Order: sequence, then C-alpha cells, then structure tokens
Amino acid sequence: MWDWTLNWGRIRDGLFIGSCPMTTKDIDRIRTETGATALLSLQTDACRRPFGIDWEELRAHSEQIELAMVNSPMLDFDPPDQRRNLPKAVRNLHDLLAAGHIVYVHDTASRSRAPLTTLGYMTFVEMRRPDDAMGEILEARPDSIPSWEAYEGCRGDLLEALRDYVMVRAYYLAQEETERSPDDHWLRAEREMIRDSFVIGRSLPPWRLDPNRCETDAEMRRESFAA
Repeated sequence: MWDWTLNWGRIRDGLFIGSCPMTTKDIDRIRTETGATALLSLQTDACRRPFGIDWEELRAHSEQIELAMVNSPMLDFDPPDQRRNLPKAVRNLHDLLAAGHIVYVHDTASRSRAPLTTLGYMTFVEMRRPDDAMGEILEARPDSIPSWEAYEGCRGDLLEALRDYVMVRAYYLAQEETERSPDDHWLRAEREMIRDSFVIGRSLPPWRLDPNRCETDAEMRRESFAA
C-alpha cells in the first residue's frame, strides 16, 4: 500500500523530481525548500480526483507566489498514452529549463512518469546515454521505474518522423569525419536530429545533400545510400 508524503530528490542544480503537492501549503514548502520557480505536473484529472486535489486552487496560489505551473498530462500505468505524450512533456521541461527556471517535476508518487520525462529530456535534448541518465535519476529517486516501453516507442516514433533529416545529417557527417564508421555517423545523426526537434521548436529546414545536383527527394535518397 502506498502512503503519500511530500518528498523529492534533486537530480542536479535546477531540476527536482518529487511527489505531488496536494495543498497550497505543499506548494509553499516546495517553493521554499527546493527553490523551485516552476512546477511541471504530469498528472491528469483522474490522478487528482481520488485525493481531492484542486488544480485551479493550486495554480492560482502558485501565481501569487510567482511559481510557474505547467500541466502536461500522461495517464498512469498506460505506456501507449505515455509514449504519445512524452514529446510534449519533454518539450515543456526543455522550455522551462531554457528559460532559467528551477523545475520541480512530478506525477503522483513520481516513480514512473516524472522519471520518464526526465529521462527523455536528458537523452533526447542533452544527448546523454540512457544508462548514464537513468543512473543519475536513480541516485535521486531510487524507486524510479519509468516505462521503457513508452520511452523506446517514443524514440522510435521520433526517428520515423525525422528519418529524412537523419539520413541527410549522416551523409554530411560521413564527409566530415571519414575516420568514423557509418554506424557511428548514423547514431550521432539520430541523436542530433532528435535534439534539434526539441531545441529548435519548429520544423527542421529542408536540407539537401547536394543543392547543385539533387533536384528531388528521390535523388537525395539515392545519393545518400550510394555514399
């Protein structure tokens, strides 16, 4: 049986994972003891309802004490929903951190969705190795159990959408770093294009392998594979 307590772990300066605030007093405590200037909630209304959490009351109070609150809901115990909503949560976390906020990330117990979002940020945006990022998360929250099904599925979805950009970037890396293997070029291209999809915050530019010769996407693909 899980008994709620307000608790958290510090991933590093500026980033915390913790359990959900239920009252305005919890909001005050988070603000005072962590120094957080933003709260990223991954809870849904279905998460809050059993505990009688009033999101609008917490949001209004947070506004009074200059604590930004962002809600990026994911369903608990639902890897497909977490897979679909992870990119939005990672983008929200990136935007808050990029704006200079100290961010407190939470779901309800913050064992799954909050670690998942933090893992996504550290690997997709910061391009950390998943094992290294997860090790850092576990140091702060030893009971973290993010859904790897959701994580890997989301990464696969991103790569499917970015495939043409990855191919182009791998081509250029092959020209620039001839000493490295094609597998190294492809892996780096995947990581960079995933990062850019979050950092740039807009559609990536329509790159071409050789503007002088490649007149169509089909030609671009043929030249990439030929290389």
